[in-house]
Amino acid sequence: MKVDFEYDKALQGMVADVLRCEKIMESEQEKALGEIGKVIKKNTAAALPKSNEAGPGYKHMKEDIKVTINGKRKKTGVTGVTVHGGKLTAYKWHMLDDGTRNPNGTVHTKAIHFTKKAVDASAGDIDKIVDNLIGRVVND
Repeated sequence: MKVDFEYDKALQGMVADVLRCEKIMESEQEKALGEIGKVIKKNTAAALPKSNEAGPGYKHMKEDIKVTINGKRKKTGVTGVTVHGGKLTAYKWHMLDDGTRNPNGTVHTKAIHFTKKAVDASAGDIDKIVDNLIGRVVND
């Protein structure tokens, strides 16, 4: 019994499969990042406390959450999603998330760490989205 295997053809086939997966990943990743952004946005709004403020021109942080899909970074080649405050409320995020202190060192605003809570609550959904993306890439 003789087994003959042509390594060049096998390697060319593997390279072709990897390049095909890369093309599929590039076309599908923006959709997946959008889904991830929506999940984190929903959980961020849920983690934010209620506000007693109201009035004309007032916008609660829950109503001013933006999702941005970032293009490929030149150095790293990484594409990502950013969930952040909009124009009217972005400056409040770090103060509410991390808390603030008075000049004498006492707590002025208690930290609520809503961003960590939102990301932790989103972990299961993010895993499902990534698993589905990988399945689409590998099975196509």
